Amino acid sequence: MAFETYLTTCWNCLGEFDALHAVWCSDDPKNPTKLCPFCFRCFCEASDTYKQEFWRRAPARLKEELNTLHKSRDRLGDILIRLRKLTTPQLLEALVEQKATGQRLGEILTRRGHVTGEDIDVALRTQGVNPLTDTQGVAFASSPVWEQSGPDGIISYILTLAARKGASDVQLEPKEDSVSVKYRIDGFTFRLDPIPKRFQAGVAQKIFETFRLDTAREARPQKSRITTRLAEGDYDLVAQTLPTTYGISATIKLVNRATFIKDFPTLGLELEDRVRLMEELRASFGMMLLSAPVYHGIKTTAYSVLNFLVRGEREVMSLEAPVQWRIEGARQVEMEPDENPSRMEETLRSVVAVRPEVLVLSSLPDRGTALLASQLASSLLVIAVMNAPSAAQAVTSCLQLGVTGPALATVFGAATCQRLVRKICAVCRRPTDPPPAQTLAARGLAGAGSVQYFRGAGCPSCNRTGYRGRRAIFEVMTGTPEVRAAVRQAAPAAELEAVAAASGMTRLRDRCLSLVTEGVTTFDELVRLRL
Repeated sequence: MAFETYLTTCWNCLGEFDALHAVWCSDDPKNPTKLCPFCFRCFCEASDTYKQEFWRRAPARLKEELNTLHKSRDRLGDILIRLRKLTTPQLLEALVEQKATGQRLGEILTRRGHVTGEDIDVALRTQGVNPLTDTQGVAFASSPVWEQSGPDGIISYILTLAARKGASDVQLEPKEDSVSVKYRIDGFTFRLDPIPKRFQAGVAQKIFETFRLDTAREARPQKSRITTRLAEGDYDLVAQTLPTTYGISATIKLVNRATFIKDFPTLGLELEDRVRLMEELRASFGMMLLSAPVYHGIKTTAYSVLNFLVRGEREVMSLEAPVQWRIEGARQVEMEPDENPSRMEETLRSVVAVRPEVLVLSSLPDRGTALLASQLASSLLVIAVMNAPSAAQAVTSCLQLGVTGPALATVFGAATCQRLVRKICAVCRRPTDPPPAQTLAARGLAGAGSVQYFRGAGCPSCNRTGYRGRRAIFEVMTGTPEVRAAVRQAAPAAELEAVAAASGMTRLRDRCLSLVTEGVTTFDELVRLRL
């Protein structure tokens, strides 16, 4: 029988290699790609065209292996790979055996010596929904509270405990026989004891009363905001209700009024980035893009920028959908989130007559708004907030909306992007072994094996997660002549990022890697953020 091969060209180094016998990467357990043996890069970051062509020509055996990984419903393998306890080839072998024997995946992995029982316990504990614990490591026993309190006491307890534990969100979700209660703290989800089903109607009614929602519209999603005092602090609470099969689901976001708005020194910007950004914010005209993926703190940054501008005695106007924080001294115009996107363009045209010095937009929802914003940027400072994974991609997103390269290059001042990085718990921080050399090489970090790495062992202080608190990291792309030239040519995001890096921009990946080498965060966090 002939030895089967599948020769392909690496998208990164252009070297030719046999993809059929190359090693699977471990970046995405469900959608892995092959590692080039020359540059040690997988093609997870390659273009869609490259990926489509690769799989179009791929032999059946390779497609079968990928299909096996796709069909696996056991999350244990995925979790172990993300924790660097297992490789994709090891998982693939175990899944083939599981299909043939019907054994549990954990049993197969431990028998083969790939992982230990402790590895499996840590994986399930870390990535699952953990019970919330007190400072002694004992889970909060909420059941007595549910039994002894009415709806008023239940809601008060849930919100007060959430504030004390630093939760950003509370979720109440009705099930068939109970109501689950979950907190989101530093990106992790924690659970309390479920509320008995008999209290569901009273708790839902109390939420509607507290947030002044319309009980006649229970069958439709609703949103409301109140200000209250919890655990000796003032909070804005934003409630969102949603009708489900088992009743009303509610999500409550907690915003600490004392810490939401930050000064520039406490945002997380490095000194050189802070200086660059402040210089651009003092400009009389130009366009600035503030970006981040969802849930990575862009709203805090945007309102902190707005506050900085007002304190600098600039005439500032903002168009927001909706207004989430009142800034004294700024003229904030509220747009309903579900309004026609073209309404922002219409409103933008009507407020131009006010002639502010700075215009802040909470989004660029359509082509008309983006074009008008770029035109206004020739006579005033325009700051727009966008959802994008990098500063370069924020720029290319603006171009994709219809703004031409020459028009954007003329007014481009800066683009930023950020991530929220989990910090290792200071109480249980411990040295740990470096990641495997292959893992480091696959991420272009072949020389980083000699660095001292740290992790959190897990303790009551961090709810056994090993992390406590988060901090923001930033990349700031400014309009240098080289960057503007690339924007003028509508360069792809990868090319634009390379030009910006050569012009002095420090990438998010390098910022996060610095925190890893300083022992502030873990290598796993770098992998989780896909930097």
